[in-house]
Amino acid sequence: MYKRFVKLINRKNKGFTLIELVIVIAILGILATLVVPRVSTSLTNAKQTTDKANAKIIGEAAERYFIEQGSAPASIQALVDSGYLNKVPKMSNGDDFYLTVDNNGKATVRAKDQNGNVLYP
Repeated sequence: MYKRFVKLINRKNKGFTLIELVIVIAILGILATLVVPRVSTSLTNAKQTTDKANAKIIGEAAERYFIEQGSAPASIQALVDSGYLNKVPKMSNGDDFYLTVDNNGKATVRAKDQNGNVLYP
């Protein structure tokens, strides 16, 4: 019995058994099911935060334009042309922002179709 045990220990195993591979794959699968939803949620939150930040930049630029020029900008492109913005930002889904400025200089930034949520203010 002892000789057989020593013989098994000294034997040089090359490779893994099928059971070992299945267990490792199962553990990796369980970890993946735990990690993937969190990563996708984080990406969605990051895109929403980016869209809100861009909307805030557009809104503040429109309000500065209104204060300095005395009238509302015609479009977001007008803010770029007059130097209040470097470029026209896009939403994370590729849509354009929609800008409205009231008579008091208060800017509202929405999605292009005007049915989206107000992103700024």
